[in-house]
This record gives sequence, structure tokens and C-alpha cells, in this order.
Amino acid sequence: MENTFSPKQVAQALQVSESSVKRWCDRGVIRTDKTLGGHRRIPLEHLLEFLESTNRRIIDPTAIGLNATRQLGRDELTRLTEDRDAGMGSDPDSDTALREQFQRALLAGDESHCRKAISSWYTIHGGMASVADDLLAPTLHSVGELWECGRAEVYQERRGCEICIRLIHELRRLVPEPTSTAPLAMGGTSEGDHYQVANQLIEIIFREAGWRTISLGSGVPFSSMLAAAQKYTPKVFWLSASFLENEHDFLNRFQSFSHQIPQGTMLVVGGRALSDQVRPRMKFAAHCDSMHQLSTLARSILSSDQNNLS
Repeated sequence: MENTFSPKQVAQALQVSESSVKRWCDRGVIRTDKTLGGHRRIPLEHLLEFLESTNRRIIDPTAIGLNATRQLGRDELTRLTEDRDAGMGSDPDSDTALREQFQRALLAGDESHCRKAISSWYTIHGGMASVADDLLAPTLHSVGELWECGRAEVYQERRGCEICIRLIHELRRLVPEPTSTAPLAMGGTSEGDHYQVANQLIEIIFREAGWRTISLGSGVPFSSMLAAAQKYTPKVFWLSASFLENEHDFLNRFQSFSHQIPQGTMLVVGGRALSDQVRPRMKFAAHCDSMHQLSTLARSILSSDQNNLS
């Protein structure tokens, strides 16, 4: 995927006329760079700003090089995962530098530079799973450690999370609307767990893979999550667990929830709070340690369903 686009590419992606895009560029509605030859080029971070400010979405993602992996089969997905784990197609030095730039911008509350860093990472690595696992997670963990040792203020950590949430929402506009026949994934975090970043990332990972989604948000009682699951009967219900207020109470409520979840609904769990001591006491269909694993799982289920229908 390119990092900058021509007005023609953006016009095709938005399904509008090229003259409209050029007019928006000339008026400053879309911030635009120009080549030495005077041609307009639109960086991804400026496109994201435009989408957010005008409440637009990408209609044809292939026009800007997105959505290339949606229909990959299981074998291809496995190969791509192995290539990623082996470090193919990645420059560790440039990744480290970009991650450091992102952390500095996050601590400074510089949303514009944070957007630029996330946009660059997204275009280099080609999807939200890498943004989540390789940029956001280690950076937020590092910021948390700085706060714990007194080298950063609480407000910097909280503000950083708010910036991440807004930028994730912007990236969501790059993902096209799923078809009405796409399977449904639903989920959230349980009572006492108010961490929003992971839950929002999970939703966009499913949408990127071609699923319809319903995010129930954070801090939702298990009884209310069960009511939603019984009403909508999703194919997958996800539970993100970043914090357990009381481990014993959580496990008791989860056990009741897992036994009553609709038949045919696959319960998928994940999160840093689900330690090796907690997980063996839980009943679920799948556990994901990373967004990469979740992405592969979501695409594999979809691919399997399509194969069964063909």
C-alpha cells in the first residue's frame, strides 16, 4: 500500500468525481502535498483527517491498495503469518525509530504526529493487527511503566489512551461496510474493566476481516452481555479482559455466562488479565494472545464458511 495517493485514487476510493477531490484539495478541505512537478499527492494521515471531518468512509478500498487479503484462503493466511513472525518485509531499525517517534508524540499529546506515525505504520505493515500488536501495545505498555516509576504523569497516560481511541476510530473509516450476509461478531469488556483501546481494536480487526460487528463497549455486566448474545445470536462473541477487579467473582460470573451463551456461538477470549492461572478455569472456544492471532482466526472462520457454502 502506498503512503500517498493521487486525486484519482482517492476519487475512486470515495466513489466521487476526480474534479470534486481536486476542488477539495484546492480549497484546503483535503490537505495536500505537491510533487516537484506540481502534481497533488494526498498522504494517508490527511485522508484520515478528511474522512473524520466530513463523516465519509472508503467505498472502494482497493483503489488505495487496501483490502487485498480479505479473500485469502487458510493456507495463504498461514504462510503470511509465518512470514510476519520470521520478520520478512520489515525493517527493525525503522520500526524502532517510528515506535519511538510515536511514544514521544503520545507523551506530548501531539495528536497530529501520532496520526502520522500510525498512518505510516499502517501503510508499511498493511493492517490493524500490526498497528495493535507492534505499535500500540508496546508503546502503551512503555508509557504505563514510565508512569509507574514516576517518569510520566497519570494525565499523559490517560490522554495517550484517548488519542489512540480517536485514531483507531479514524482508521475504522478505511474499512468498507460489511455485506448484509456477513457473519456477526459481538463483544465487549466485563463489569469493572473499563479499558477501551483493546475492545475497539478487536472490533476493527473483525470488520477488516469482513465481519459485521456489534461492540457492547466496556464495563458491561455479564447478565447484560448474555441478553445481547441471546437477542442477536452472533457467530462469535468476544470478551476482552484487560483488568479483573476480583478474580473469584469474575470467574463465577463468567462460568454462568459461558454455560448460557446461545448454541452455535463461538466464545473467543483474550487480554492481559487472563493469566495462565485464570485461563484454565474458564470455558471458551478460542483464546487469542494477540490481534494477529485474532485476525487469522476471524479470516479462517470466514473462509471456512465460504468453502462450506460453495
